[in-house]
Formats: sequence, structure tokens, C-alpha cells
Amino acid sequence: MKKAVSIILCLVLVVSTVFAVAGCSKQSEIKSDIVLITNGGDIKDGGYNQCAWEGINAFADENGLVQRYYQPTLDENGELTVESIEKYVDLSAKNGAQYIIFPGEDFAVAAYEVAPSYPDVKFILLDAIPHSAGDSTDRFISNVMCVTFDTLQSGFLAGYIAVANGNTELGYFGEKSSDDSANYGAGFAQGAAYAADSLGIPVTLDWADYDSPLRDYDYSFTVTACYDKIDDVKDEEIYKVNVVNGTGSGTYTEGSNVTITADPAPAGKVFDHWEVKSDTEGVKDKKVNISSKTKSSMNLLVEKCDCTLTATYKDIEDDFCYVNVMDSDDTTAVSTQAVSINGQTDIKAPAAPENMVFDHWDCSDVAGEIEDESSPETKVTVTDTDVTVTPVYKLSDVPTFNVTVVTGEGGDGASTGSGSYVAGDTVSVAAAVPKEGYMFSHWENVGADGQSAGIAMENEYYWNTTFEMVDRYAAVCESMYDHGATMIFAGGNSKADSAYTAKWNFDFELGVISAGENNKDAYTTIVKNYGEAVKDCLTDYKGGTVISENCATEGIYATFVSENEEIQKNYDEIYKALADGKITPVLAEGGAGYDFCKAFVENNMSDCLTLNGWFVEV
Repeated sequence: MKKAVSIILCLVLVVSTVFAVAGCSKQSEIKSDIVLITNGGDIKDGGYNQCAWEGINAFADENGLVQRYYQPTLDENGELTVESIEKYVDLSAKNGAQYIIFPGEDFAVAAYEVAPSYPDVKFILLDAIPHSAGDSTDRFISNVMCVTFDTLQSGFLAGYIAVANGNTELGYFGEKSSDDSANYGAGFAQGAAYAADSLGIPVTLDWADYDSPLRDYDYSFTVTACYDKIDDVKDEEIYKVNVVNGTGSGTYTEGSNVTITADPAPAGKVFDHWEVKSDTEGVKDKKVNISSKTKSSMNLLVEKCDCTLTATYKDIEDDFCYVNVMDSDDTTAVSTQAVSINGQTDIKAPAAPENMVFDHWDCSDVAGEIEDESSPETKVTVTDTDVTVTPVYKLSDVPTFNVTVVTGEGGDGASTGSGSYVAGDTVSVAAAVPKEGYMFSHWENVGADGQSAGIAMENEYYWNTTFEMVDRYAAVCESMYDHGATMIFAGGNSKADSAYTAKWNFDFELGVISAGENNKDAYTTIVKNYGEAVKDCLTDYKGGTVISENCATEGIYATFVSENEEIQKNYDEIYKALADGKITPVLAEGGAGYDFCKAFVENNMSDCLTLNGWFVEV
């Protein structure tokens, strides 16, 4: 009966947790012994929350206890705050919670700041150790029991599985700033070496820390506007388009669709219409096929004639004001528009400076209204005075990648689109007009390593186009795949998703091994078993201590080993040997991948595995 009641309570909770804590007065009447506060996800996320909840359920059912969970609401930035966690801790304590489970690093600061205020509650912090905000120094709290997971053994299992299943060219995608990453990598190298030496087969392992200062890898790339000499264009009818007071001039093939855009209007004027003229003898002006004469940006379908399109302007009849968009230094106007009183216009922030992202518009002196101050593209409504707005940028919390747009031979002037972008941004590029005797051909992109940057233009043969900014850290893994690696391990790397980005850029079958929580796109995942860790802590709670989950506690496991029974049998023996201490991998000294790689080579730690440290200079 108790289990049924528990299930009903959980269903009530799923509905009620979408409301603020203040609206949970009925919940205060429900007593619970063990509480899981999730990281904002639900208990069916297939990851840490679900695994921890399953462990709690198993222990509670076996011991006649009542369990429940809370799913906090994330803030506007999608983050879990200490304030939000504390609300649910307080609610749990008032409802009689004996144990509160914190799943992951997201709770490390909360454990440090909040747990001491509830000395009668026993906290379990999984996969983290308490620390203060802005300081990663470990702090030990008397009523917080911590769990860590053996990254060295996890890496060893990953390396063994990779080689046992026939992969002889491997890659480790690491992060120098992470001690966990160094030991995942050290374990991976030793597990791969163990399998290679046992089988007597040569194996190579390339180790690359994407953030290593020992080699300044350049993630920026260049986009080049390329041009062809008209004499070299074969079997095509080509025509010249001349745009006066606007953009879109060039030489195009018949049938091309060209966006023609008028320049901003001079002071006191607004765009009026396009004047259209055929420049080919015998072809009437009306044969110049444009989509609109009255829109400042319109489409030209190139047909069998050269042509000239002229943007014309007229005086503003109504009272007007100017809208000025300044550069980030607030010194130069990048655009100026005349707008009728009480009228509205679009504004767009220029591309961000290096390593920066747009934050907001500085509009403290704006005599008008900005529709969305936090959007780089928005609208401004003017009242009765000029409006000046300045974009404000901030250091990016996520990786930014620098794009340089250049004009190739045959172009006249500067091509546009250079700037700093984050993955997912839409980047607009426009080629300079071609010189006499040339026409725009296509766009090319190349990284600092001479390889393609992996971007996909909306139309690489169009002078004015866009592309979506890609994750450039994937270039490290792409280089590994290019050099023959068939399996890459990304354990402990906060940029592990870059390995999948690289994998998906290749047509043939390649593998990624992940660590932490189950990843359906991985060949296999060495999982941190939160459920088993929770049960171990609840069974033998010791506040102020840290325990390590490993093979001996079944705190880690592989989601897949092999379809080959012999390989599976050998893996089981390796797992047991790690659990019994018969195999003891060597830690990366001081958490440094460089030191481990150097020691591996100098001490000849394997007869069959060759370790190449691309970014660690072994």
C-alpha cells in the first residue's frame, strides 16, 4: 500500500512542481524521509536524475521509507540557482526529510552555503565536493557526504573496449584545465595499451587537449569571396548589373536571382523608387525583371540584357528624426536612418568583437522606445527627437569563434561579415563587387590548419548569403579522423559534444566513447552509476567524508561492450581485476595530461601502443 501511495504522491508532485514554492501549501502536509532535488530535469531524463531516483526508490522500498523529488524551475538563463535550491531544501526539511540528495556539480555551491543551516538533515552530494562560489577549493561539511567516481578506471575500461573491438587508431579529446580529463585520458591510454599488449597488435593513440597552451591552436577561419575572369566562363550567357546608390552590382549568369538593396537615405530624405534602364541595345527597359520598384530591397531576375538600377530618394514630407546606431566604442555611427515622428525602424548590432557577444542596447538617453533591449536585431520607435543607440557587448560564457571575410583576386573593395560568433549564430556575408572583367564565382572557407572549417553556406554560389556558425572545437576531432582514427574518447571534456559534431561531418562509420551519463549516440558510455552510489551512501552514511565509486562498488559500468562473447568474457575479467586491485592504473601526476604523456613515453609503458601527444608535446 505504501508503494501505491508513493506513486500517487509522485504524480501529484509532477503537476505541482510547475508552480512556485509559495503555491505548494498542500505539499507541506506530506511527510517524506528521502528527497531528491533534481538539476531542473525530470526523473525520466535517461541520465543522472533518473539514475539517482531509481537508487532512492530501491533503498526506500527495502527499508519502508517514503521518498519524493522536487524539480526546481531554472532561471531566465536556464541555470539552477542557489536561491532556488534553498527553497526546496527548506520545504524538504519542514516536511521531515532525513536525507536530501544533490545530483552533480550544479549543487556544489549550494551544499557549501545551505547545508550548514540544516544540521539535522543528512545531505548526499553526488559527483562533486562542496565549494564556495568563484573558488573551486574543496570544502568538507559535517552533514554532507560526497561521492566521486573513479575516472582512471572509467578511462581504462573505455580504452580496453576500443582496442578489443578492433580499433587500432585511437584519439583522446581532452581538456587541460580539467583534472578529471587528465585521468580519463591516462586510464584510456593504459586500458588501450593493456589490450594491445595482450593481443600483440600495434595501436596508436593521439592525445589532444583542445585548450592546451603548449600549442596555440587557432579555431578562427577565413571565408573568401572568389571571382572568375569573364573570359574563363564557358557555355554561359553573362550580363552586367550596375546598381547606383545601392548594393548588388556585378556580373551574373542568365537566370540568377540577385538581391538589390538601396543605400541608406541621405539626410532629410527617404527611399522613393528604383529607376530601371536596359543597357543592351535593342532590349527595352521593361525587360529588366525586378520584383518591386518601390521597395528599398528587392529581387532582380537576370535576363538577356545588361542593366542599370538607380535608387532614388525624396524629401521627407512629415517631421522626422534620425536613428543612429553607434559602434561598440560609441564613437562612430555604423548606420543612420531618417524616421518620421512616431514612426518605427529596424536596427541591427554590428558583429561582436573578438571573444565577445551582444548583451544589450545602451538606451539610457533614447528619446523613443526599443522593442527588445536584449536582442541584437530589434525595432525602435521614435518620438520627437533624434535617437542614438549603442550596442553593449560582454565576454562570452560559451566559446566564440572568429570569422574573417576577405575579398579574393578579382574583387573590388571589402567583403563584409567579419566578426566573433558563437555556435548557432547566423552569419551574413556579402562579397565585394567584381572588378571590370570579373564575376563572382563562389565562397571558400578554410581554417588555420588549411582544412575546411566545416560550414555550410545557404548558397555558396551567391554573392550575398548566410551560414550557421559551427562548433569549431570539432576541428580537433576532425583532424584525428582525417589522420585515421576510428574511435575517439572524450571523457572529462566539457566540450565532449564537439566529438559528435566531428563524427557527423564524416560519411563513413566512426565511433565516439563517452563518459558520465548514457549517450545514445556513443559507441559505448562508461556510466557513473548514481543509483548505486545513492544506495551505498544511504546504507552507510558518514557526513564530512568522500567515497569513491569504482569497479569494486559497481559504481561505473559500460553500456555496451561487444557482441562477441569472447570479448565480453575478457572484459568481465578485466572489470573484476580492477575491482580486486589486481590491475592498478597509474594516475596522471598532479592532474596533468602533459606529465602523464611524457612519463608514458619515457618509461616505455607499453610494447604495442604508441602515444602521440599532438597538443601536449611529449
